[in-house]
Amino acid sequence: MRHLQLKYNILVLILIICTFTLREINAKGLTLEKVGTEHVYFSYHGKPLLSFGSMSDFIFYASEDAFDYKKWADWQASHGMNHCRAYLPGSWIHIERITDENGGSLKNVLFPFRETESGSRVFDLTRFDQRYWKRFREQCRYLQSKGIIIDLLMFNGWQLWNYNREVARVNWDGHFFNPKNNINSCTNHLNTDKNKNNRLRLYHSVADGNTELFEIQKAYFQKIIQVTHDLDNIYYELVHELAMNYSDWPKTSQWIEAIALAVRKKWKSLNPDRAIILATDGGHLKGFPFNQSGGFPEPGSEMDWVFTRPYFDVMIFGNQHHTSNARQWPRKYNKPYVPQESRDDTGHSWSYRIPEMRSHLRKYLWKMMMVKCQQMDIYSKGTRKWFPAEDKPGLPLNYDPNRWNKFEDDAILLRQFFNQIVSYSELDFKGHFFISPLGHNLVLSSQKEIIAYVSSPTGIEGYQYAPQGAQIRLADLPFSDGEYNADFFDPKVGPVGSKKIRIRNGTTNFRTPDFTDDYVVHIINPFNDK
Repeated sequence: MRHLQLKYNILVLILIICTFTLREINAKGLTLEKVGTEHVYFSYHGKPLLSFGSMSDFIFYASEDAFDYKKWADWQASHGMNHCRAYLPGSWIHIERITDENGGSLKNVLFPFRETESGSRVFDLTRFDQRYWKRFREQCRYLQSKGIIIDLLMFNGWQLWNYNREVARVNWDGHFFNPKNNINSCTNHLNTDKNKNNRLRLYHSVADGNTELFEIQKAYFQKIIQVTHDLDNIYYELVHELAMNYSDWPKTSQWIEAIALAVRKKWKSLNPDRAIILATDGGHLKGFPFNQSGGFPEPGSEMDWVFTRPYFDVMIFGNQHHTSNARQWPRKYNKPYVPQESRDDTGHSWSYRIPEMRSHLRKYLWKMMMVKCQQMDIYSKGTRKWFPAEDKPGLPLNYDPNRWNKFEDDAILLRQFFNQIVSYSELDFKGHFFISPLGHNLVLSSQKEIIAYVSSPTGIEGYQYAPQGAQIRLADLPFSDGEYNADFFDPKVGPVGSKKIRIRNGTTNFRTPDFTDDYVVHIINPFNDK
Protein backbone atom coordinates (compact mmCIF):
# COMPACT_ATOMS: atom_id res chain seq x y z
CA MET A 1 0.00 0.00 0.00
CA ARG A 2 2.81 2.38 0.90
CA HIS A 3 4.37 1.71 -2.53
CA LEU A 4 1.06 2.46 -4.30
CA GLN A 5 0.61 5.64 -2.24
CA LEU A 6 4.08 6.81 -3.28
CA LYS A 7 3.27 6.21 -6.95
CA TYR A 8 -0.01 8.07 -6.53
CA ASN A 9 1.77 11.05 -4.91
CA ILE A 10 4.33 11.15 -7.69
CA LEU A 11 1.56 11.07 -10.32
CA VAL A 12 -0.28 13.93 -8.61
CA LEU A 13 2.94 15.94 -8.45
CA ILE A 14 3.55 15.36 -12.16
CA LEU A 15 0.02 16.50 -12.99
CA ILE A 16 0.45 19.63 -10.87
CA ILE A 17 3.74 20.45 -12.59
CA CYS A 18 2.24 19.85 -16.04
CA THR A 19 -0.79 22.00 -15.24
CA PHE A 20 1.42 24.80 -13.95
CA THR A 21 3.62 24.58 -17.06
CA LEU A 22 0.62 24.76 -19.39
CA ARG A 23 -0.73 27.73 -17.48
CA GLU A 24 2.65 29.44 -17.75
CA ILE A 25 2.73 28.84 -21.52
CA ASN A 26 -0.84 30.06 -22.00
CA ALA A 27 -0.22 33.07 -19.76
CA LYS A 28 2.54 34.25 -22.08
CA GLY A 29 0.17 34.91 -24.96
CA LEU A 30 1.78 36.97 -27.74
CA THR A 31 5.45 37.30 -26.86
CA LEU A 32 8.82 38.17 -28.33
CA GLU A 33 11.53 35.58 -27.81
CA LYS A 34 15.30 36.13 -28.03
CA VAL A 35 14.75 39.86 -27.51
CA GLY A 36 17.71 42.09 -28.30
CA THR A 37 19.20 39.69 -30.86
CA GLU A 38 18.94 39.40 -34.62
CA HIS A 39 17.07 36.13 -34.04
CA VAL A 40 14.17 37.72 -32.15
CA TYR A 41 10.83 36.18 -33.09
CA PHE A 42 7.12 36.14 -32.20
CA SER A 43 5.65 33.28 -30.22
CA TYR A 44 2.06 32.68 -29.19
CA HIS A 45 1.21 30.41 -26.28
CA GLY A 46 4.77 29.13 -26.29
CA LYS A 47 5.01 28.26 -30.00
CA PRO A 48 6.52 30.17 -32.96
CA LEU A 49 3.80 32.23 -34.62
CA LEU A 50 2.86 32.85 -38.23
CA SER A 51 0.12 35.48 -38.28
CA PHE A 52 -1.35 36.25 -41.69
CA GLY A 53 -4.78 37.08 -42.99
CA SER A 54 -7.24 39.30 -44.75
CA MET A 55 -7.28 42.79 -43.30
CA SER A 56 -10.33 44.26 -41.66
CA ASP A 57 -9.39 47.93 -41.45
CA PHE A 58 -12.64 49.27 -40.07
CA ILE A 59 -13.82 46.50 -37.78
CA PHE A 60 -13.64 48.92 -34.82
CA TYR A 61 -15.60 51.61 -36.66
CA ALA A 62 -18.70 49.60 -37.42
CA SER A 63 -21.63 48.13 -35.54
CA GLU A 64 -22.40 44.53 -36.34
CA ASP A 65 -25.19 45.45 -38.75
CA ALA A 66 -22.63 47.33 -40.87
CA PHE A 67 -19.93 44.67 -40.60
CA ASP A 68 -20.57 41.13 -39.43
CA TYR A 69 -17.12 40.74 -37.92
CA LYS A 70 -17.96 37.38 -36.37
CA LYS A 71 -18.71 35.92 -39.79
CA TRP A 72 -15.43 37.36 -41.07
CA ALA A 73 -13.46 36.00 -38.09
CA ASP A 74 -15.07 32.57 -38.37
CA TRP A 75 -14.19 32.45 -42.07
CA GLN A 76 -10.57 33.41 -41.40
CA ALA A 77 -10.14 30.85 -38.65
CA SER A 78 -11.63 28.07 -40.77
CA HIS A 79 -9.10 28.77 -43.54
CA GLY A 80 -5.91 28.92 -41.50
CA MET A 81 -5.77 32.72 -41.34
CA ASN A 82 -5.25 34.50 -38.04
CA HIS A 83 -4.43 38.18 -38.54
CA CYS A 84 -6.32 41.46 -38.24
CA ARG A 85 -4.84 44.92 -38.85
CA ALA A 86 -7.40 47.52 -37.86
CA TYR A 87 -7.76 51.18 -36.91
CA LEU A 88 -9.39 52.85 -34.00
CA PRO A 89 -11.54 55.66 -35.48
CA GLY A 90 -10.47 59.27 -35.73
CA SER A 91 -13.45 60.85 -37.50
CA TRP A 92 -17.16 60.63 -36.71
CA ILE A 93 -17.97 61.38 -40.36
CA HIS A 94 -15.88 58.42 -41.47
CA ILE A 95 -17.72 56.18 -39.00
CA GLU A 96 -21.03 57.30 -40.50
CA ARG A 97 -19.79 56.78 -44.04
CA ILE A 98 -18.58 53.24 -43.28
CA THR A 99 -21.98 52.53 -41.71
CA ASP A 100 -23.94 53.95 -44.64
CA GLU A 101 -21.86 52.20 -47.33
CA ASN A 102 -22.28 48.84 -45.65
CA GLY A 103 -26.00 48.81 -44.99
CA GLY A 104 -25.89 49.68 -41.29
CA SER A 105 -28.14 51.99 -39.32
CA LEU A 106 -26.86 55.36 -38.11
CA LYS A 107 -28.82 54.70 -34.93
CA ASN A 108 -26.21 52.10 -33.99
CA VAL A 109 -23.05 54.17 -34.45
CA LEU A 110 -20.81 54.65 -31.43
CA PHE A 111 -17.90 57.00 -30.80
CA PRO A 112 -14.89 56.78 -28.46
CA PHE A 113 -15.77 60.14 -26.85
CA ARG A 114 -19.04 61.31 -25.31
CA GLU A 115 -21.25 63.70 -27.25
CA THR A 116 -22.31 66.83 -25.39
CA GLU A 117 -25.87 66.01 -26.51
CA SER A 118 -27.09 62.90 -28.28
CA GLY A 119 -26.82 63.41 -32.04
CA SER A 120 -24.94 66.71 -31.78
CA ARG A 121 -21.66 65.28 -33.09
CA VAL A 122 -19.89 67.63 -30.72
CA PHE A 123 -17.69 65.83 -28.20
CA ASP A 124 -16.07 66.30 -24.84
CA LEU A 125 -12.59 64.84 -25.20
CA THR A 126 -12.24 64.47 -21.44
CA ARG A 127 -15.11 61.96 -21.31
CA PHE A 128 -15.19 58.53 -22.90
CA ASP A 129 -18.34 56.87 -24.20
CA GLN A 130 -18.19 53.55 -22.37
CA ARG A 131 -20.65 51.96 -24.81
CA TYR A 132 -18.05 52.25 -27.56
CA TRP A 133 -15.26 50.79 -25.44
CA LYS A 134 -17.47 47.93 -24.29
CA ARG A 135 -18.18 46.96 -27.89
CA PHE A 136 -14.52 47.38 -28.83
CA ARG A 137 -13.48 44.99 -26.08
CA GLU A 138 -16.12 42.46 -27.10
CA GLN A 139 -14.76 42.53 -30.64
CA CYS A 140 -11.17 42.02 -29.46
CA ARG A 141 -12.23 39.17 -27.20
CA TYR A 142 -14.05 37.41 -30.03
CA LEU A 143 -10.97 37.66 -32.24
CA GLN A 144 -8.92 36.25 -29.36
CA SER A 145 -11.33 33.32 -29.09
CA LYS A 146 -10.59 32.54 -32.75
CA GLY A 147 -6.82 32.78 -32.28
CA ILE A 148 -6.62 35.94 -34.39
CA ILE A 149 -3.71 38.31 -33.73
CA ILE A 150 -4.57 42.03 -33.81
CA ASP A 151 -2.19 44.67 -35.11
CA LEU A 152 -4.02 47.48 -33.32
CA LEU A 153 -3.58 50.88 -34.97
CA MET A 154 -4.12 53.20 -32.02
CA PHE A 155 -4.05 56.45 -34.01
CA ASN A 156 -4.03 56.82 -37.77
CA GLY A 157 -2.23 59.67 -39.46
CA TRP A 158 -4.18 59.60 -42.70
CA GLN A 159 -7.30 60.87 -40.95
CA LEU A 160 -5.52 64.20 -40.64
CA TRP A 161 -5.66 64.44 -44.43
CA ASN A 162 -6.72 67.85 -45.70
CA TYR A 163 -5.20 68.04 -49.16
CA ASN A 164 -8.52 68.35 -51.04
CA ARG A 165 -12.10 69.10 -50.16
CA GLU A 166 -13.51 65.56 -50.41
CA VAL A 167 -10.73 63.96 -48.40
CA ALA A 168 -10.96 66.69 -45.75
CA ARG A 169 -14.75 66.28 -45.53
CA VAL A 170 -14.49 62.62 -44.54
CA ASN A 171 -11.38 62.85 -42.38
CA TRP A 172 -10.30 66.14 -40.77
CA ASP A 173 -13.76 67.78 -40.97
CA GLY A 174 -15.09 64.96 -38.78
CA HIS A 175 -12.00 64.47 -36.63
CA PHE A 176 -12.61 64.38 -32.89
CA PHE A 177 -9.63 66.72 -32.35
CA ASN A 178 -10.88 69.26 -34.90
CA PRO A 179 -11.93 72.19 -32.67
CA LYS A 180 -15.23 72.42 -34.58
CA ASN A 181 -16.16 68.99 -33.23
CA ASN A 182 -15.35 69.37 -29.53
CA ILE A 183 -15.80 71.74 -26.59
CA ASN A 184 -12.18 71.57 -25.45
CA SER A 185 -10.44 74.92 -25.87
CA CYS A 186 -7.01 73.27 -25.89
CA THR A 187 -7.69 72.25 -29.52
CA ASN A 188 -8.55 75.77 -30.77
CA HIS A 189 -5.10 76.29 -32.29
CA LEU A 190 -5.75 73.32 -34.64
CA ASN A 191 -8.36 75.30 -36.57
CA THR A 192 -7.65 75.05 -40.31
CA ASP A 193 -9.88 77.83 -41.68
CA LYS A 194 -6.89 80.07 -42.44
CA ASN A 195 -4.04 77.55 -42.38
CA LYS A 196 -4.72 73.92 -43.26
CA ASN A 197 -1.42 72.85 -41.67
CA ASN A 198 -2.59 73.87 -38.21
CA ARG A 199 -4.03 70.37 -37.77
CA LEU A 200 -0.48 68.97 -37.71
CA ARG A 201 0.17 70.84 -34.48
CA LEU A 202 -1.77 68.01 -32.90
CA TYR A 203 1.64 66.33 -32.56
CA HIS A 204 3.27 69.41 -30.98
CA SER A 205 1.45 69.45 -27.65
CA VAL A 206 4.52 68.33 -25.69
CA ALA A 207 7.02 70.67 -27.36
CA ASP A 208 4.62 73.64 -27.23
CA GLY A 209 3.71 73.08 -23.59
CA ASN A 210 0.00 72.49 -24.26
CA THR A 211 -0.38 70.35 -21.16
CA GLU A 212 -4.17 70.14 -21.31
CA LEU A 213 -4.14 68.73 -24.86
CA PHE A 214 -1.33 66.32 -24.05
CA GLU A 215 -3.21 65.00 -21.00
CA ILE A 216 -6.26 64.35 -23.18
CA GLN A 217 -4.11 62.56 -25.76
CA LYS A 218 -2.33 60.53 -23.11
CA ALA A 219 -5.63 59.53 -21.49
CA TYR A 220 -6.92 58.30 -24.86
CA PHE A 221 -3.91 56.06 -25.50
CA GLN A 222 -3.95 54.79 -21.93
CA LYS A 223 -7.67 54.02 -22.26
CA ILE A 224 -6.85 51.64 -25.09
CA ILE A 225 -4.37 49.84 -22.85
CA GLN A 226 -6.80 49.76 -19.93
CA VAL A 227 -9.47 48.09 -22.07
CA THR A 228 -7.19 45.51 -23.73
CA HIS A 229 -4.24 44.85 -21.42
CA ASP A 230 -5.46 41.44 -20.24
CA LEU A 231 -6.02 40.09 -23.77
CA ASP A 232 -3.18 37.99 -25.16
CA ASN A 233 -3.59 38.52 -28.91
CA ILE A 234 -2.72 42.20 -29.45
CA TYR A 235 0.32 44.21 -30.36
CA TYR A 236 0.10 47.98 -30.57
CA GLU A 237 0.97 50.47 -33.28
CA LEU A 238 1.16 53.96 -31.82
CA VAL A 239 0.57 55.91 -35.05
CA HIS A 240 -0.12 54.35 -38.42
CA GLU A 241 1.01 56.28 -41.51
CA LEU A 242 2.43 59.11 -39.46
CA ALA A 243 4.53 60.13 -42.47
CA MET A 244 1.44 61.10 -44.48
CA ASN A 245 0.68 64.10 -42.25
CA TYR A 246 3.21 65.68 -39.94
CA SER A 247 5.44 68.74 -39.69
CA ASP A 248 8.44 69.77 -37.62
CA TRP A 249 10.04 66.41 -36.88
CA PRO A 250 11.84 67.52 -33.68
CA LYS A 251 8.49 68.52 -32.14
CA THR A 252 6.66 65.48 -33.50
CA SER A 253 9.32 63.08 -32.25
CA GLN A 254 9.03 64.56 -28.73
CA TRP A 255 5.33 63.75 -28.80
CA ILE A 256 5.94 60.21 -30.07
CA GLU A 257 8.38 59.54 -27.27
CA ALA A 258 6.14 61.01 -24.55
CA ILE A 259 3.07 59.05 -25.69
CA ALA A 260 5.06 55.82 -26.13
CA LEU A 261 6.47 56.08 -22.61
CA ALA A 262 3.02 56.87 -21.20
CA VAL A 263 1.60 53.78 -22.92
CA ARG A 264 4.38 51.59 -21.57
CA LYS A 265 3.96 53.02 -18.08
CA LYS A 266 0.22 52.29 -18.10
CA TRP A 267 0.84 48.76 -19.37
CA LYS A 268 3.46 48.13 -16.70
CA SER A 269 1.08 49.20 -13.95
CA LEU A 270 -1.52 46.73 -15.20
CA ASN A 271 0.78 43.94 -16.41
CA PRO A 272 3.94 43.94 -14.28
CA ASP A 273 4.86 40.40 -15.37
CA ARG A 274 4.08 40.56 -19.10
CA ALA A 275 5.83 42.73 -21.68
CA ILE A 276 3.91 44.92 -24.10
CA ILE A 277 4.73 44.77 -27.83
CA LEU A 278 4.67 48.37 -29.11
CA ALA A 279 5.83 50.05 -32.31
CA THR A 280 5.00 52.85 -34.70
CA ASP A 281 4.91 52.86 -38.50
CA GLY A 282 8.25 53.93 -40.00
CA GLY A 283 7.11 53.67 -43.60
CA HIS A 284 7.63 56.75 -45.81
CA LEU A 285 9.51 58.67 -43.12
CA LYS A 286 12.69 60.34 -44.34
CA GLY A 287 15.74 58.17 -44.50
CA PHE A 288 15.14 55.46 -47.07
CA PRO A 289 14.11 55.63 -50.77
CA PHE A 290 10.58 54.40 -51.41
CA ASN A 291 11.45 51.44 -53.64
CA GLN A 292 15.06 50.70 -52.71
CA SER A 293 16.17 47.11 -52.23
CA GLY A 294 19.18 46.47 -50.04
CA GLY A 295 20.95 48.82 -47.69
CA PHE A 296 19.69 50.41 -44.51
CA PRO A 297 17.90 53.59 -43.44
CA GLU A 298 20.30 56.52 -43.23
CA PRO A 299 21.81 56.77 -39.74
CA GLY A 300 20.18 59.53 -37.74
CA SER A 301 17.27 59.88 -40.17
CA GLU A 302 13.64 59.93 -39.09
CA MET A 303 13.14 56.28 -40.00
CA ASP A 304 16.33 55.25 -38.26
CA TRP A 305 15.24 57.21 -35.19
CA VAL A 306 11.97 55.26 -35.02
CA PHE A 307 13.64 51.87 -35.50
CA THR A 308 16.31 52.54 -32.86
CA ARG A 309 13.95 53.67 -30.07
CA PRO A 310 14.23 51.24 -27.14
CA TYR A 311 10.53 51.65 -26.36
CA PHE A 312 9.55 50.29 -29.80
CA ASP A 313 9.82 46.51 -29.99
CA VAL A 314 9.31 45.78 -33.69
CA MET A 315 9.91 47.51 -37.03
CA ILE A 316 6.59 48.24 -38.70
CA PHE A 317 7.10 49.19 -42.31
CA GLY A 318 4.22 50.31 -44.50
CA ASN A 319 5.97 50.46 -47.85
CA GLN A 320 7.30 48.18 -50.62
CA HIS A 321 8.63 44.93 -49.25
CA HIS A 322 11.85 43.52 -50.65
CA THR A 323 13.07 40.21 -49.32
CA SER A 324 16.57 41.67 -48.95
CA ASN A 325 15.32 44.40 -46.57
CA ALA A 326 13.24 41.93 -44.57
CA ARG A 327 16.35 39.79 -44.11
CA GLN A 328 18.88 42.52 -43.40
CA TRP A 329 17.09 45.02 -41.17
CA PRO A 330 16.48 42.65 -38.22
CA ARG A 331 20.23 42.00 -38.19
CA LYS A 332 20.91 45.73 -37.81
CA TYR A 333 18.12 46.69 -35.42
CA ASN A 334 17.55 43.39 -33.56
CA LYS A 335 13.79 43.71 -34.02
CA PRO A 336 11.26 41.77 -36.12
CA TYR A 337 10.29 43.23 -39.49
CA VAL A 338 6.52 43.61 -39.98
CA PRO A 339 5.47 44.22 -43.61
CA GLN A 340 2.11 45.91 -44.08
CA GLU A 341 -0.50 46.09 -46.84
CA SER A 342 0.92 43.17 -48.90
CA ARG A 343 2.79 45.71 -51.01
CA ASP A 344 5.24 43.72 -53.07
CA ASP A 345 8.66 44.72 -54.39
CA THR A 346 7.07 46.11 -57.58
CA GLY A 347 4.80 48.40 -55.55
CA HIS A 348 1.63 46.35 -56.12
CA SER A 349 -0.64 45.72 -53.14
CA TRP A 350 -2.12 42.27 -53.66
CA SER A 351 -5.75 42.24 -52.58
CA TYR A 352 -8.18 39.53 -51.54
CA ARG A 353 -10.87 41.72 -53.13
CA ILE A 354 -9.60 40.79 -56.59
CA PRO A 355 -9.95 37.05 -57.32
CA GLU A 356 -7.36 37.21 -60.10
CA MET A 357 -4.69 38.05 -57.52
CA ARG A 358 -4.79 34.60 -55.95
CA SER A 359 -1.37 33.50 -57.19
CA HIS A 360 0.28 36.82 -56.41
CA LEU A 361 -1.02 36.73 -52.83
CA ARG A 362 0.16 33.18 -52.34
CA LYS A 363 3.65 33.87 -53.62
CA TYR A 364 3.92 37.09 -51.60
CA LEU A 365 3.05 35.41 -48.30
CA TRP A 366 5.27 32.40 -48.93
CA LYS A 367 8.34 34.46 -49.73
CA MET A 368 7.71 36.79 -46.76
CA MET A 369 7.41 33.73 -44.53
CA MET A 370 10.70 32.49 -45.99
CA VAL A 371 12.46 35.68 -44.86
CA LYS A 372 11.03 35.11 -41.37
CA CYS A 373 8.30 37.74 -41.41
CA GLN A 374 5.68 36.53 -38.94
CA GLN A 375 2.97 39.19 -39.14
CA MET A 376 1.53 39.72 -42.62
CA ASP A 377 -1.75 41.31 -43.63
CA ILE A 378 -3.53 40.94 -46.95
CA TYR A 379 -4.75 44.21 -48.41
CA SER A 380 -8.45 43.59 -48.71
CA LYS A 381 -10.42 46.71 -47.93
CA GLY A 382 -12.77 47.73 -50.69
CA THR A 383 -13.90 51.20 -51.73
CA ARG A 384 -16.14 52.29 -54.58
CA LYS A 385 -13.29 54.29 -56.00
CA TRP A 386 -10.94 51.31 -56.25
CA PHE A 387 -13.31 48.44 -57.00
CA PRO A 388 -16.41 49.13 -59.11
CA ALA A 389 -19.65 47.60 -57.84
CA GLU A 390 -19.72 44.93 -60.53
CA ASP A 391 -16.29 43.67 -59.44
CA LYS A 392 -17.07 42.97 -55.80
CA PRO A 393 -19.57 40.82 -53.91
CA GLY A 394 -22.19 42.87 -52.11
CA LEU A 395 -21.00 45.70 -49.91
CA PRO A 396 -17.41 46.97 -49.46
CA LEU A 397 -17.01 45.38 -46.00
CA ASN A 398 -20.24 43.71 -44.99
CA TYR A 399 -20.21 40.68 -47.27
CA ASP A 400 -19.44 36.99 -47.04
CA PRO A 401 -15.80 36.46 -48.13
CA ASN A 402 -16.20 32.69 -48.36
CA ARG A 403 -15.31 31.35 -51.85
CA TRP A 404 -14.72 34.85 -53.23
CA ASN A 405 -11.02 34.29 -53.82
CA LYS A 406 -9.59 30.78 -53.98
CA PHE A 407 -6.53 32.01 -52.12
CA GLU A 408 -8.38 30.80 -49.01
CA ASP A 409 -7.49 27.25 -50.10
CA ASP A 410 -3.84 28.22 -50.45
CA ALA A 411 -3.99 29.78 -46.99
CA ILE A 412 -4.85 26.43 -45.45
CA LEU A 413 -1.81 24.88 -47.15
CA LEU A 414 0.52 27.63 -45.94
CA ARG A 415 -0.71 27.01 -42.41
CA GLN A 416 -0.27 23.24 -42.89
CA PHE A 417 3.31 23.67 -44.01
CA PHE A 418 4.23 26.11 -41.25
CA ASN A 419 2.93 23.65 -38.68
CA GLN A 420 5.32 21.02 -40.09
CA ILE A 421 8.42 23.14 -39.45
CA VAL A 422 10.39 21.49 -36.67
CA SER A 423 12.99 24.13 -35.75
CA TYR A 424 11.60 27.56 -36.60
CA SER A 425 13.48 29.39 -33.85
CA GLU A 426 16.77 27.93 -35.13
CA LEU A 427 16.25 28.55 -38.85
CA ASP A 428 18.67 30.99 -40.41
CA PHE A 429 19.54 32.27 -43.86
CA LYS A 430 22.10 29.56 -44.53
CA GLY A 431 22.25 27.94 -47.94
CA HIS A 432 22.06 29.02 -51.56
CA PHE A 433 19.54 28.05 -54.21
CA PHE A 434 20.36 27.75 -57.90
CA ILE A 435 17.62 27.28 -60.48
CA SER A 436 16.77 28.77 -63.87
CA PRO A 437 15.05 31.11 -64.55
CA LEU A 438 15.78 33.41 -61.65
CA GLY A 439 12.85 34.38 -59.50
CA HIS A 440 12.64 34.31 -55.72
CA ASN A 441 14.87 31.47 -54.57
CA LEU A 442 15.06 31.38 -50.78
CA VAL A 443 16.63 28.97 -48.31
CA LEU A 444 16.20 28.61 -44.55
CA SER A 445 18.11 25.97 -42.67
CA SER A 446 19.27 24.69 -39.31
CA GLN A 447 21.02 21.55 -38.14
CA LYS A 448 17.57 19.93 -38.10
CA GLU A 449 16.01 20.90 -41.42
CA ILE A 450 16.36 22.70 -44.74
CA ILE A 451 13.51 24.59 -46.41
CA ALA A 452 14.02 25.75 -50.00
CA TYR A 453 11.36 27.83 -51.78
CA VAL A 454 11.33 28.93 -55.41
CA SER A 455 8.79 31.14 -57.16
CA SER A 456 8.46 32.90 -60.48
CA PRO A 457 9.32 36.63 -60.38
CA THR A 458 6.90 39.14 -58.85
CA GLY A 459 4.04 39.96 -61.20
CA ILE A 460 4.42 36.80 -63.29
CA GLU A 461 2.04 33.87 -62.90
CA GLY A 462 1.43 30.66 -64.77
CA TYR A 463 5.14 30.09 -65.37
CA GLN A 464 5.95 26.41 -65.92
CA TYR A 465 9.31 25.24 -64.64
CA ALA A 466 10.19 22.80 -67.39
CA PRO A 467 7.81 19.97 -68.43
CA GLN A 468 10.26 17.40 -67.05
CA GLY A 469 10.71 19.28 -63.77
CA ALA A 470 13.39 21.69 -62.65
CA GLN A 471 17.04 21.04 -61.94
CA ILE A 472 17.87 22.38 -58.47
CA ARG A 473 21.21 22.90 -56.83
CA LEU A 474 21.42 23.72 -53.14
CA ALA A 475 24.77 24.72 -51.66
CA ASP A 476 26.31 25.85 -48.37
CA LEU A 477 23.99 23.54 -46.44
CA PRO A 478 24.59 22.71 -42.75
CA PHE A 479 24.06 18.93 -43.09
CA SER A 480 26.76 16.28 -42.92
CA ASP A 481 27.50 14.16 -45.96
CA GLY A 482 24.88 11.49 -46.48
CA GLU A 483 21.55 10.49 -47.98
CA TYR A 484 18.40 12.33 -46.95
CA ASN A 485 14.70 12.36 -47.79
CA ALA A 486 13.48 15.46 -49.65
CA ASP A 487 9.75 16.10 -49.34
CA PHE A 488 8.11 18.17 -52.08
CA PHE A 489 5.29 20.58 -51.28
CA ASP A 490 3.29 22.47 -53.86
CA PRO A 491 1.73 25.62 -52.27
CA LYS A 492 -1.27 25.13 -54.57
CA VAL A 493 -2.09 21.49 -53.74
CA GLY A 494 0.01 20.41 -50.74
CA PRO A 495 2.42 17.44 -50.45
CA VAL A 496 3.38 16.01 -53.84
CA GLY A 497 5.84 13.24 -53.06
CA SER A 498 9.45 12.82 -52.02
CA LYS A 499 12.75 11.40 -53.19
CA LYS A 500 16.14 10.43 -51.83
CA ILE A 501 18.91 12.99 -52.31
CA ARG A 502 22.59 12.96 -51.46
CA ILE A 503 24.36 15.85 -49.79
CA ARG A 504 28.13 16.07 -50.17
CA ASN A 505 30.30 18.92 -48.95
CA GLY A 506 27.15 20.92 -48.21
CA THR A 507 25.83 20.63 -51.76
CA THR A 508 23.10 18.65 -53.48
CA ASN A 509 21.75 18.48 -57.03
CA PHE A 510 18.45 16.91 -57.99
CA ARG A 511 15.44 17.29 -60.25
CA THR A 512 11.98 18.14 -58.98
CA PRO A 513 8.70 17.06 -60.52
CA ASP A 514 7.23 19.63 -62.91
CA PHE A 515 5.51 22.59 -61.26
CA THR A 516 4.02 25.98 -62.01
CA ASP A 517 4.99 29.26 -60.34
CA ASP A 518 6.19 28.07 -56.93
CA TYR A 519 7.46 25.01 -55.10
CA VAL A 520 8.95 23.96 -51.76
CA VAL A 521 11.57 21.38 -50.85
CA HIS A 522 11.69 20.31 -47.19
CA ILE A 523 14.57 18.17 -45.93
CA ILE A 524 14.55 16.98 -42.32
CA ASN A 525 17.71 15.66 -40.70
CA PRO A 526 16.81 12.37 -38.97
CA PHE A 527 20.28 12.20 -37.43
CA ASN A 528 19.88 15.42 -35.42
CA ASP A 529 17.18 15.16 -32.79
CA LYS A 530 18.67 17.53 -30.22
